[in-house]
Amino acid sequence: MSFLAVPLLKLGISQAKKHKAKKDLQKQQNAYPTYEPEQHPMSGYPAGATPGTTLHFSPPQEKSKSAKLAFIFFSTLRFLQFVFGLTVIGLYGKDVHHDHSEEDTWHAKWVYALITAFLATVTAAIHLVMPFVMRKAKRGVGAGSGSTMLLLPQFVWEFVVSVLWLALFGIFGKMYIGVHPVVSKTDAATSALGDASKINRMRHAVWVDIINLAFWVMTTSWVLLRWLKSRRSAGALDAEKGEQI
Repeated sequence: MSFLAVPLLKLGISQAKKHKAKKDLQKQQNAYPTYEPEQHPMSGYPAGATPGTTLHFSPPQEKSKSAKLAFIFFSTLRFLQFVFGLTVIGLYGKDVHHDHSEEDTWHAKWVYALITAFLATVTAAIHLVMPFVMRKAKRGVGAGSGSTMLLLPQFVWEFVVSVLWLALFGIFGKMYIGVHPVVSKTDAATSALGDASKINRMRHAVWVDIINLAFWVMTTSWVLLRWLKSRRSAGALDAEKGEQI
């Protein structure tokens, strides 16, 4: 049996050496991972890059604390715009619904109030959903300047909505501010504005209108500041590229 022990011992030693060599190779591969072209596509490199060119890739920047607080604040403001817009629809829509049920002619001022509140409510809802859509788009395609290109049209539209709220407050403020319902039927000015419940409701609606106006002026100013900041950043970047050329 001794003549079998020697070959078996040699076989065991060789197998142990092979196993150790395989382990060492796996450790080296883990320490120095192999290059995969899919992880570093050529589309990610700047045009005109040649071998030996030093490239600097800035790591993705996380939002600062102030940026996060600003995002939370204006998201809350958009939510309030949405809620108060629905409130205006309810306040003025009651009279429009009453005129419709009584087959009376709809008053243009009340229809204008509904249109203004509807446009503002839809706009606020879009802005509440937009950050999540843009976040998914950036993950799928990569961050770009598409959001900054939309700042100017966004500012123009929000300015239009602010003007609509200003006109609405002016119309109904002139009609109902300082007016109080009276029991006497001899007061023609008060009776022409409706009964006591309508006058009280419209007086409350006027203050809701001015709150909406304040909300939209705030967001319009914020979008304007973002647009101006993006223009300055783009101008500084173009100047830097011109100096390098």
